[in-house]
Amino acid sequence: MRTGLHTLSVLAACVVLLTASPASAAVTWDGDAAGGTGVFAGVECEDPGSVTVDVREDRGSIFKFNKPTGLRRCEARGIRVDGYEYVFENNTTYWLGWETATNTDDAATIFQWKSYPNSTQNYPVLMKVEAGQLRLFHITADGTWVLLWSQAITVSTWKHIALGIHSSDSASAGWIELYYKGVGQTFTDGSSRYYGRTWDTLNKPKWGTYGAEIENAAAINWIDSLKVGTTYADVAP
Repeated sequence: MRTGLHTLSVLAACVVLLTASPASAAVTWDGDAAGGTGVFAGVECEDPGSVTVDVREDRGSIFKFNKPTGLRRCEARGIRVDGYEYVFENNTTYWLGWETATNTDDAATIFQWKSYPNSTQNYPVLMKVEAGQLRLFHITADGTWVLLWSQAITVSTWKHIALGIHSSDSASAGWIELYYKGVGQTFTDGSSRYYGRTWDTLNKPKWGTYGAEIENAAAINWIDSLKVGTTYADVAP
């Protein structure tokens, strides 16, 4: 009888562990557009530009970043969790997931892993839409731009992006990974994980459209399904 009870106890413990495992990963932030722009820590988009919530029959609420001619920037900066700005940290793995669709194949910078203040690296990681391509860059501490990945795109079509960043002020410890439309990507150096310095004094994500090169052009970036987590599974499509 004791042997039977012991076996049952072990089986019960295994069941608890198996059911508890999926809960170990959790979404740090859900930037559902239904929550309005208050899900961001701030918005940087001067009049007549705007960051608004569009409601689509097929998607529900999505963000619309509208940068008219004459402006360089229309972006959201940082994230809020439980009403407070979330503070990203050094030596930590973050996954950022979102869907994007631009109305132009030259929307310039649509994502920044931006440094505050601009001490050594202004923006260690950038994603741009330019010349009909979606491009991912790492910018080194000495200001060198390294093209990690590129993909031809079609305007006004949705693409899911999942960007893994391990924050580190060490060039040998920081890393970047990318999933595009649910598929892990290979970088220009042949690797699926690129090592480089990804942390300055403080870093925050920025989404939208930005660039001096498009100041004299209009651009719209629609964004949906914004999430931040600690694993790819947290932000996967």
